[in-house]
Amino acid sequence: MLDVRRLRTLREVAVHGSISGAARALRFTPSAVSQQLARLEHEAGVALLERRPSSVELTDAGRVLVAHTEEILARLHEAEAEMRVVAQRGGGELRITSFPTAAATIVPAALAAFSSRHPEFSVTLVESEPVSGAARVRTGEFDVGLVWEYDFVPASVGSGLTIVWLLDDPIRALLPPDHPLAGADEVDLGELAGMAWITSTPRWPCSPFTRRACQVVGFEPRIVAETDDHRTLQRLVAEGVGVALETELSLRDLRDDVAVVPLAVPLKRRIFAVHREDAGRAPRLFAELLVDVAKPRLQAVPKPAAAA
Repeated sequence: MLDVRRLRTLREVAVHGSISGAARALRFTPSAVSQQLARLEHEAGVALLERRPSSVELTDAGRVLVAHTEEILARLHEAEAEMRVVAQRGGGELRITSFPTAAATIVPAALAAFSSRHPEFSVTLVESEPVSGAARVRTGEFDVGLVWEYDFVPASVGSGLTIVWLLDDPIRALLPPDHPLAGADEVDLGELAGMAWITSTPRWPCSPFTRRACQVVGFEPRIVAETDDHRTLQRLVAEGVGVALETELSLRDLRDDVAVVPLAVPLKRRIFAVHREDAGRAPRLFAELLVDVAKPRLQAVPKPAAAA
């Protein structure tokens, strides 16, 4: 009999495209992931992965097994949810996964409203990056996921999910306070071609965004720092280490010594909620609440003119 935990490990490799990505999602070491996969291949009796010097790719047999794994995990989570409903005599659980920015801005008000209106449900929230979050909703581990896609970095949430658009989150340029364009009404990316740049790390799927946005206007950014912490990024910009691109929702705790300037050619991050197409009442109600709170939350973000 195939081990479900090892099946999930294979599924994470398929989602992230690498052993290291699966290790981060599962909070294992790459060595532990490799061991689990080797044991799974031994149990299956066939090769599931083609191993290359710097990457792995699923074999045809591996892809078939991952497709079945999606269904197996979904049924297991459905069984767990049904047992909890029976045990709670009509109650239930709403499980939400979200990327950090939305978890700090959009989600709390929707959570509070849902809990107030539907106290019979217990609610849990877990942070995860969007690709992994969507996959975990698809298999039933979570009921609702918040995901995004950037211009030039399209999202792939897979089949079987309902996608609910919440808002477009504008991208702004972050500049040191003494930069010549710090007080400008807008800035063209091409005007920043000679600057050093700060971006997110490859851990996040949005990491190609800055590079691709700059390439579209004709230059290769000179990246000098990578960080996934918004406070660290702002401190680096404030100290003149480089410039950066950030979304408005990421600027709620904006430093006084960072200039925020709109882009002459607007760019954006689109934010969505996803739930299974066969989801019950609770996920659909929560997605509707997210729609209600999303736009007012965005309007509350400090505007660039005030921050400059």
